[in-house]
Amino acid sequence: MSTRIKRAMVAAGITAAMTLPLSGQASDGTITFTGAVTASTCTINVNATGAVNATVALPTVDTSALTNAGATTKTAAGTFFSMALSACNAVADILPGPAAPTHVSIYFEAGPNVDEATGGLINTAGGGSNVEVNLYNASGATVVGTQIQPGTQTHQPALLTVANGGTQWFYAGYSTAGAAAAATAGAVNTSITYSLVYQ
Repeated sequence: MSTRIKRAMVAAGITAAMTLPLSGQASDGTITFTGAVTASTCTINVNATGAVNATVALPTVDTSALTNAGATTKTAAGTFFSMALSACNAVADILPGPAAPTHVSIYFEAGPNVDEATGGLINTAGGGSNVEVNLYNASGATVVGTQIQPGTQTHQPALLTVANGGTQWFYAGYSTAGAAAAATAGAVNTSITYSLVYQ
């Protein structure tokens, strides 16, 4: 057999091997993602401004209020704010499934400003204070409830009925950035995104 023929056979064998499935690559399982996007809408009113975006001003505190040498974070001062949902329009466009969403909730998203360890919002002000801002559920403008963990289902706001909507109250307050972290003087600026989730 000539060298040319041998080379051709080797090349053909390599080509055939490349077209075979990679049976040697094992997998341990498959994750399937399902969901739906709806055209249902609600009118969102943050802090009675008539807008979906708003700025919440926190009070000015001194560093001694947030000095923390212990094993837990320390909190101080904050501001209540509200989010009202109204004029919700439930559309029957999710198939298969219910005819139309019956409940809606506000969901605070994970993002680059969220500290995964504490659930607090990281201060993004250049040269600012070494603090975070925590979000809490609230009962009206008077009682602070559980801390919201953005990007998880932990303590996210309660469901509202699409038919009635409603107003939900929250509290934003300063927090030390983790255990044994003392606050430093400086500006504080952070933000979070949210979405309406329909069920």
